[in-house]
Amino acid sequence: MQNAKLPNLFIGVDGGATKTIVRIEDENGHLLGEGKSGTSNIRLSVENTWQSILDALEQALLPTTIPLNARACNFFCCAGLAGTQVPSACEKFLAQPHPFRKLILESDGYISCVGAHGGGDGAVIAIGTGVVAYQIEAGNISRVSGWGFPQGDEGSGAWLGLEAVRATLHWQDGRRENSPLIEAILAHFQQDWTQFIIWANQAKSTQFAELAPIVVEQARQETPLAIELMLQAAREIDRIGEALVAKTSRPLPCALLGGLASSLEPWLGEDLRSRLIPPQYDAVQGAILRLRQDV
Repeated sequence: MQNAKLPNLFIGVDGGATKTIVRIEDENGHLLGEGKSGTSNIRLSVENTWQSILDALEQALLPTTIPLNARACNFFCCAGLAGTQVPSACEKFLAQPHPFRKLILESDGYISCVGAHGGGDGAVIAIGTGVVAYQIEAGNISRVSGWGFPQGDEGSGAWLGLEAVRATLHWQDGRRENSPLIEAILAHFQQDWTQFIIWANQAKSTQFAELAPIVVEQARQETPLAIELMLQAAREIDRIGEALVAKTSRPLPCALLGGLASSLEPWLGEDLRSRLIPPQYDAVQGAILRLRQDV
């Protein structure tokens, strides 16, 4: 039974491939604190994810002087995390000891959708290191993409970086002509081919995504190969948009999210672009909105 003498605190967590953000609000919706820490992907490591959440939560609590224990407050938490497509990872995450009176686990994409549309119907396509799309219509949830790299995430920053690496390897083989984009990729590795090959064979999605800004910049300079890759990425995002529409009774407004969204938006097809709207709130606020629906 809930202890009515203790104040209720609402904690939203947005955890993804690059960072974890925590926000704390009181019962009246007043912001008490925010914190940021490392990555949160339960598919890769439940332990590291919990450490990132607790580190960010400790930062967020600093301005309040409230200790993180059940005797201080009723802590309610909704964590929107990467990697929730793996059921065993979800079970392991929820089985860990935690200081919360209530803990809700959702995907990072889902809380992004809740936040972007203020809890109402709509869709989001998040384009960052990876790509995932969610939409909510009358309580029904649809998801497209977000299956992880390299088997998925077409159109993402990691995908763009990998395609730039492939083009560079093909040039070395004599399978394609040189390009300013290839020269820019090699310059990123100080023209050291051995360093480049070692890196390419060890790189993970976040490392490949670090090359995406090079592709974007080369496209701005009208480099044909970079334009080709941006168009390919945009076509993949358009297909995701089409798949979302096929899962609903009507096309829903859609918000583009993620670090690569603004760079890819001009390359998208008119059908998707005509439905784009700015997000109302961010993902971590979406987690709190989702939490308040249940508490």
